[in-house]
Amino acid sequence: MALQGAELLRSKREALASEFVRLTRGVIAGRAQLAARLREATRALTLARALQGEETLASLALAAVRRIPLAIEPRTVWGVPSPEVKGPQLVRAIDARGTSPVGWGLAAAEAARRHEEAAETLIAISAEELRLKRLGEEIRKASRKINALEQVLIPELEQEITRVEVALEEREREGIGRLKRFKARREGGSS
Repeated sequence: MALQGAELLRSKREALASEFVRLTRGVIAGRAQLAARLREATRALTLARALQGEETLASLALAAVRRIPLAIEPRTVWGVPSPEVKGPQLVRAIDARGTSPVGWGLAAAEAARRHEEAAETLIAISAEELRLKRLGEEIRKASRKINALEQVLIPELEQEITRVEVALEEREREGIGRLKRFKARREGGSS
């Protein structure tokens, strides 16, 4: 049973590892996309600062402040609980930003839109990174269990099996010896 348990754990670890690799590729791509979006957002913000000034942008930013509700739902991947993070669509139209569209210049609106896109990407990859972290922890747990089985429990069980076999063989030899002595006494006593 210990050998079967180790084999099942190895299968689970392999399945988790393949899911880990798949998620890693997605997270790496997501981070690259986030870095690109942040670069674009920074360029757009720099241009907006140059065209509209720091005070105007600060005023527009204060008017556009909002809460972003995130829903965190439990999800299970290969028996590993990991949260699913969902948020609303963050990219808004100019008129949904809390001020008159006339107050927003094209550069400021573009900077806001680029930052909202970057925030959406950040929320999306944060959920993937949480899953990746949980899978990594589960892979480590499975590896520790496999090592404990293969390096401690199974060798101890094999030694115990060997001790029991030796003891049973010794008892069998003693039993055969007793039977021979008994048979010899019987044959010697009946003649």
